[in-house]
Amino acid sequence: MGGTRFIIALVLGFIGAVVIWFAAPYNNFVLGNAFISDDFLPVAAVGMILPFVLLINPLLHRFAPALKLTFAQLSLIFGMFLVACITPGQGGMRHIFYPIGATPAYVSRDANLAKSYEELDLPDSFFPEELKFNADVPASEWFLDELPKGETVPWSEWRGPLLSWGAFFLPYWIMLTAMAVIVLPYWRDTERQPFPLLEVQQTIIGDTEGHAFPPILRNRLFWAGAATVFILHLMVGGNSYFPGSIPAIKLKFNLTQAFETHPLNYLPYYIKVNHIYFVFLGIAFFMPNRVGFSVWFLQIIYAVYILIRGAYIPPFDDQMITDQRIGAWIVLPLSILWMGRRHWASVIRSVFKRPTTDEDLRSKVAGIALLLGMTGVFGWLLWVHVPFLWALGMLTLLFLFALGMTRIVAETGIPLMAPDSFYATTLAGLIPLAWRTAAGMYFAGFIGIVSGNLNRICATTIVAHAIGLNRKASPRMHIRLATVFLLLIIASVLIGGAFQLIMVYHHASSIDGVWTPIGYGGAGYFREYPEAMLREYTAGHITQHSFSEWGHIIFGGGVALFLQVMCQVSARWPVHPVAMLFVGNWYAQQIWFSVFLGWMLKVLTLKYGGARAYRKARGLFLGLIIGEVFAVVFWVILTAIVAALGFKYKVVEILPF
Repeated sequence: MGGTRFIIALVLGFIGAVVIWFAAPYNNFVLGNAFISDDFLPVAAVGMILPFVLLINPLLHRFAPALKLTFAQLSLIFGMFLVACITPGQGGMRHIFYPIGATPAYVSRDANLAKSYEELDLPDSFFPEELKFNADVPASEWFLDELPKGETVPWSEWRGPLLSWGAFFLPYWIMLTAMAVIVLPYWRDTERQPFPLLEVQQTIIGDTEGHAFPPILRNRLFWAGAATVFILHLMVGGNSYFPGSIPAIKLKFNLTQAFETHPLNYLPYYIKVNHIYFVFLGIAFFMPNRVGFSVWFLQIIYAVYILIRGAYIPPFDDQMITDQRIGAWIVLPLSILWMGRRHWASVIRSVFKRPTTDEDLRSKVAGIALLLGMTGVFGWLLWVHVPFLWALGMLTLLFLFALGMTRIVAETGIPLMAPDSFYATTLAGLIPLAWRTAAGMYFAGFIGIVSGNLNRICATTIVAHAIGLNRKASPRMHIRLATVFLLLIIASVLIGGAFQLIMVYHHASSIDGVWTPIGYGGAGYFREYPEAMLREYTAGHITQHSFSEWGHIIFGGGVALFLQVMCQVSARWPVHPVAMLFVGNWYAQQIWFSVFLGWMLKVLTLKYGGARAYRKARGLFLGLIIGEVFAVVFWVILTAIVAALGFKYKVVEILPF
């Protein structure tokens, strides 16, 4: 891509990113609408790129061919849109921004909480105002409610929190961006990971090859699938506005009554009640057969396990499955590191030698960035009084969970998944009282949020896909793109963060009154998890279970390791270890049936139609995916229009958020 074309793409991508930074929080919190920037196929990014693909480029193709955007330009623009979705919602400010502003107000009302924070002894700059009981904290109170008439946003009170928390997130995002540069070429070109979601993203902006539209948009099966799904959701949404006039075809089943007798009544709810999501059904069609089978099969196996434990070997505690999943989340990323140990060793060696090829240069830059980022995160944790070994453990979890999340998406393509936020707190709760500190416990809760909730749109995963959109990009271009994306993340905090402050200070609740105070969804996690750990420490309390938590963690890790070894030994082994990261997870429980349908349709297509039928069917299943995304974009925009006109609006939820 030439210099001028690169700059044009940068400008267009940045303009779209700013629109996303404004639209996403307003849509999510002021309107209380379906989230649009909170997964790995974000509606905001797809909605922003579609005008380029469907309107702008075709017009340029017809009237100004010399100005038509190339595939490389569209890749950069779409990549910037994807990266722009990291921080406005689940990947950042949804869980962090609001609680920082609200904490002083909560502390001022709770004497016990104030004592806990005194023992924590955080620098004053971490929050907009002091953390004291009965303190006068107007900036925080206004944050919970809204600005009184004549007052302005207290910008000066937010400089300290921006610098204090930013000192963690800047090296953290450097670390995650470097990881993306390191793993993408190795996983894609050496390990031959399928990257199903990347295939979908590339198809959206596909090379036009002299035509006005990408190949997929000239595919009749694609439009048949997209139109069918769009019409189904149009009817469902229309029924919410006009229930007596527009019929709705239900895309879910409820078999609760069929499972009321003993012992079937012990089956978990997700077996009895589930929903068809065409995004996940379509993605499953592109998964390797073993992966798709494993994702839904282990959900069934664990449902049977829950039934047996609940009915015949009580008591049963959901924490048992959580502990097994924790073990898998630790063992699988470690096994991924082990399998790629030569590559990681090469990256580290490249840091200390002169590069002789472009690949060496990419490894050197990424390796230096990774070490700088990890050092910065580790140093920040020590600065806030986290003990050395605790800080080392937290850094390890941040690394492993980001690596594991990126591997999940690389192998399955599932755009909606994350580690649970209480993994870190569970592990911290297993540490003996004598080894605990106030900072260790509090920041275990914080790291739990960062490594869990924020990884629902993990920066490593997003950046890897954004870089991988243009398969022809050179190693030097990878460095260039990674730099652009890192700067874009930083800009998102400054520009998008300023807008979120303005938004929150001027709205006491969402327009429909559901979010009160506005943005409470973030506060519920960020405040409660770290504070619960802090209260546990100050109370000298240890949570006791009737089972061995370490035993279940080791068991889950052992099963994951066994499955990993079997997959390496035999290509015919049917169960893939990545599915262990899904067992009992809320997201997986919502989508397992859709994955089952997609897997089954793929198996039947290959069995009775062969590879030729499979290639033809790809367009149909891509249509199912994009049709559902179209539907989300349509209802989000329509809701905003109805709200702007002052009418009562309905929130049409299509995807499981």
